[in-house]
Amino acid sequence: MALIHCPSCNKRISDKAKTCPHCEFVLAGRTSEDIEREQLRAVQRRKDKLLSQSMLALLLAIGAFTYVFLEQPHPDSWYAKVSYGLMGLSVIWFLINRVRIMLLKRGR
Repeated sequence: MALIHCPSCNKRISDKAKTCPHCEFVLAGRTSEDIEREQLRAVQRRKDKLLSQSMLALLLAIGAFTYVFLEQPHPDSWYAKVSYGLMGLSVIWFLINRVRIMLLKRGR
């Protein structure tokens, strides 16, 4: 009995399993083309999820920057500190997601 990766969720399962215990993907009776197609769908779902997270991070950074630009709060106020922190975290989150997307495209 060997362990293989589920084509849908990419978690390790037994090669004797008829369905994946994690995502309920049916392996029995599937051709290799069906399994390969499901793997491509799973990669596309992960890519779409990362793109959505990147967009959310970018929107948060733009919103915080817009607040600081328009309101110009005093640098020592908690409004400014929260805005600067949100900008920084959002930009870092955006960059991390972009790196994850690049790694996903390379096939890692």
